[in-house]
Amino acid sequence: MSSSYPYLSRNLVREPFHDPDLLEAIWKYRWGTDNPIGPIRLVLMHAPGEEVLQLHDSASVIESGPVLLQHIRGRLSKNNGTAAPKLKRLQAQHQALATALEKEGVRILWLNKPDQPWPETMYTRDLGMIIPGGVILSRLALYVRYGETAMAARTLGAAGVPILGMIQGSGFAEGGSFIMLDRQTAVLGRSERVNPEGIEQVRHLLSLQQIDLIVIDLPASIIHLDEAFLMVDRRKALVNIALLPYWFLDELHQRGFELLHVDPRDPTLTINGLALAPGKVLFSADGNHTIDLLSNQGVQVIPVEVSEIAKMGGGIHCCTLPLIREPLL
Repeated sequence: MSSSYPYLSRNLVREPFHDPDLLEAIWKYRWGTDNPIGPIRLVLMHAPGEEVLQLHDSASVIESGPVLLQHIRGRLSKNNGTAAPKLKRLQAQHQALATALEKEGVRILWLNKPDQPWPETMYTRDLGMIIPGGVILSRLALYVRYGETAMAARTLGAAGVPILGMIQGSGFAEGGSFIMLDRQTAVLGRSERVNPEGIEQVRHLLSLQQIDLIVIDLPASIIHLDEAFLMVDRRKALVNIALLPYWFLDELHQRGFELLHVDPRDPTLTINGLALAPGKVLFSADGNHTIDLLSNQGVQVIPVEVSEIAKMGGGIHCCTLPLIREPLL
């Protein structure tokens, strides 16, 4: 009996695992991404529930503040609101974010209902690092988030997402500090939540695809790269120069990137947006000055209200983990 199916063969496989045609044939979709701005086709999210109310009034320090800062005496500025979020308003804003994504043609994979009420699960970005062919699962650094990786593994596995690795041993690495800059280059921010052991594991997994890893030392005041850096278009990035080292900004400049500075008059997490496609971003509606800057530079901005989400220390980028982005032509 003959078959037209091209893979019914005893020949050795020639293509790498992340070959797009092979992925689509065997794994149903061309999973992963090799860039930070290609059109998003599928994103992982989690709708917030009453679990967020377990957090105390200073909940924002969990998501956006290093634990170390709690042991430093003296007045430390904190611009995020620290009042507990209003649950119904939080849920409405998160649903509006999901609706804005769906309006742009993005499908949403919802994280499975947790066995335990982990309070930070809304911030799905941290659960993995998306690379060509699939996901590297994070190992989260705080006990209050530790169980989320297991939830992600179950949800992504059931959806057919290839799990290409998982940070283990004594390593920590979280998706909010990771970005695929281009097909040959990834960036990872070292901080309290991303340690040298985790970095070396990420570096090894990337090396299997000949992807170089740029590591940035983040300042003590932040935990993730997405608090300081956002790609918004081809060769165009939104940055906070107070939070990024000179050599990295110079590297971007040498690579031909146009750098735009987030306006300091806007809320702290204004930069925490999401590129939907080249030159099109979802962005905090409160970031009026930066929205004007982006619009004047040819970037289309879709504003969404995230004030209650920001009370917990995160933003749009934190709430979304793109599982499939189209390659750039």
